[in-house]
This record gives sequence, C-alpha cells and structure tokens, in this order.
Amino acid sequence: MKKSDSIASASTDSRLGSRDATVILTLLFFGYLLSFADRVIFSLTIKPIKESLHFSDSQIGLLSGLIFAASYALFSPIGGYLADRMSRRSLMAAAVAFWSAATVATGLAASFISMGISRALVGVGESMLHPLAVSLLSDAVDAPKRSRSFGVYMSAGATGALVALLGGGLLLRQLHGAGEISLPLIGTIAPWQALFFGAGVPGFILAAVIILVMKEPRRRSDASGTTSAKNQGAIDFLKRNWRFSTAIFVGISTLQMGAYTLSTWYIVFFERVHGLPGFKAAILLACTSGVATLVGCIAGGRMISRLRQAARKDAALIIGMGAGAVFMVFSVLALLATNTTLALAILPIATFCAYIPSIAGFTAMGEGLPSSVRARLAGLHTLANGIISNSLGPFLVGFFSDNVFAFEAGIRYSLIVTILIGGCAGVYLLNQGRASLRALVQAQESLDSN
Repeated sequence: MKKSDSIASASTDSRLGSRDATVILTLLFFGYLLSFADRVIFSLTIKPIKESLHFSDSQIGLLSGLIFAASYALFSPIGGYLADRMSRRSLMAAAVAFWSAATVATGLAASFISMGISRALVGVGESMLHPLAVSLLSDAVDAPKRSRSFGVYMSAGATGALVALLGGGLLLRQLHGAGEISLPLIGTIAPWQALFFGAGVPGFILAAVIILVMKEPRRRSDASGTTSAKNQGAIDFLKRNWRFSTAIFVGISTLQMGAYTLSTWYIVFFERVHGLPGFKAAILLACTSGVATLVGCIAGGRMISRLRQAARKDAALIIGMGAGAVFMVFSVLALLATNTTLALAILPIATFCAYIPSIAGFTAMGEGLPSSVRARLAGLHTLANGIISNSLGPFLVGFFSDNVFAFEAGIRYSLIVTILIGGCAGVYLLNQGRASLRALVQAQESLDSN
C-alpha cells in the first residue's frame, strides 16, 4: 500500500466526534422538516390549485396520494442501494436539491401531466432521506445515544407539519390579500405558486450547507467482520433472520398503519361525527394532537435509550410494542367518545405514541442490520411502509365505510376496525422478533469489543 493510501485510510477510519454527529443529525432534521412541510403545503393549496387549473377531485386525489406515494415507496430501495455504495453526504445534498427543484416545478406546473411529473419527482428525491438517516445515524452516533437521535429526527416530521399548517396557512392568507405577484424572469404568479417557491428555496440552501459542513462517517464493521456487501448480502440476511425482518418490515408498518390512517381521516371524523367545520378541526388537532406527537417523538427515543441502558438488547421492540398498544387503546376510546371535548382530550394520549414505533424500527435497524446493506434494507422498510401504512390503511377505512358501515357516522367504526387490525398484528410481530434482535445485538457488541 502506498503511503498516501495509508494516510487516506487512517483518515477515513477515524471516528467522528460528537460535534460532527450533532451536525449530521441537525442536517437530517431540517431535511425531514422540509420534506414533510412540502407534503402539508400541497394540501393547503388544493383549493386554489383546483380553481386555477380546473382539476377534478380525482386528479387532486392522484396528485396528493398515489402519484407521490408510489414514487416515494418504489424509489426508496434504490436510494438505499446508492447510500450503501457512494458518498452519503453527496447523495443527501443531491436529493435535497432535487426535490426542492421539483417543489418549485410544482408551482410552475400548468397542467395535470406537468404537475403529476413534478409531484412524482418530489417523491423520488424525498425517498432517499430515510435510508440515509438510518445509515448515517447508525454510523455516526454511538449505540447509547442512537435511539434519542432517531427520536429527534422523527420529531422533524411533526415539526414540519405544524410549521406548514400554521405558517403556511397565514402566509397563504396574506399573499392572497396581496393579489398576483410579479417575479423576475418568471412573470406574474398566483399566491399558491409563491408558496411552492417559498418551500423550495430553503432546500437549495440546505443542500449547499450539507456539502460545506457535513463530514462523511466511517461505516461500522458488520458482525460478520467485514463491510463488504459481497460477504453479507441483503437477501441472505433476510432469510437467516426472518423473524427480525418480519418484525421490522411488516410489524412496524402495520403499527404505523393505524397512526397514518388516523391522521388521514381524523378531520373527516370530527366533521361527520362531531359536526366541527374542517378548518376548526384542523386547528384544534394541530394544537393538541400535533403537539403531543412532537413531544412523543422526543420522549420515545429517550424511553428506548433508558431501557437499552438497563441491558435490554430488545429495548427498541419492547417500547415499540408498548407504544403501539397504548395508541390502539386510546385512539379507540377517543373515537368512541360521544362528547367532542372528551374526544379531543383523549386523542393526544394516542398521538403521543403514534410515531414511537417508527423510532423503534429505525433504532432496531441501526442495531440489527449489517452496515454493508443497512441503507438498502432501510429503503425496503420504507417501501413496505408505503404499501402497508400509507396505502392499505386509508384504503381499508374507505372500504369498510362504503361496504360495511355505510352511514354518516360509520367512519368511526371503520377507523376502529382498521386500527385494531394493524395494532394487534403489529404488536404480535414485534414480539416474535425480539429474540432475533437480541442475538443480532449480542453479535455486534462482541465485534465492537474486539
């Protein structure tokens, strides 16, 4: 080996300090915040988009749902594959810049096809983020602090939703009062278009900051003693650890199915069952359940960390099971409550636990997946979550509402049945994967100690 190669290798092998790990977490936090805010902003602009471009409800449904979700889910494994084989810093910067450009393009779209392409490209760019987060935080953050880091990262989604709902709504109202806006080189634009431009610009700034300040962490060695993907294939790992794999890819997704489904339908629930206007329900839920979700993300990571410090190698799955069970019980109680105030008071207990299973899943992947294939398997997890949580859950509610509980207040029972299906299946599968996780963590700890 040449001397220069030796020096380069030594530099690469050096561990990042806690400050560098904090920088990585901060950049991931703002990346996830911007990506989540983009999704909420689209929902805020549905009405002016329909009025401006004369879209039908079906077209709006495709733009906000299937077109985005399909590209997001399908490209996640590709993003994970790239994250396992190239500079994650460069990939993250490119992904943020890519989806930011696509967000700006959404504001420029003048037809259903052009807006559909833009929304699909947003999904492609944002699909890279979760696999990158699992890979980067698993390598940059030491095990005792890892679950807290994932909790902070997941809290960015709740923060982005709150920022977009409150700030985006106020900004859109102010821009609407100002009338049309004239921009250099672009010309006159409508207020809703300006909102997409405003959402896209911070992403370009973040991409530049990533390149300037982020350091690439060294990939940790696998329990197999190598970081070579040739010696530790993804399919081989899934086959040999099928109980753990089923818990992560199916169990976590079915638990999250209840949380995603509830957040998709709970404004409709309060409109139909409790007679609240949609805008009032949105504000009340943002200030109660939305805040509870944000606090729960931070607390969930700390709960996993404390249990892990108590020498419970399966701490992530234990906390995930507990949070899933609490969410299931209290969401059902809130849905059954006949008093509006009581329902709004009970629901935050459920939403406090809503995304803790996701934090548990990320933590378990960081501890149990081999580094050589970690990002691509995290991408597979995002794909499974997209199919089960984001697609199957909302569909089941609609199916039950149309065919089983076909009356105005039937949305209550459709939600309850869907949440119970996902919750019971998820808790069972996570419990089945605990022994496998303990064995994987033990093997990794033995390697790290040598």
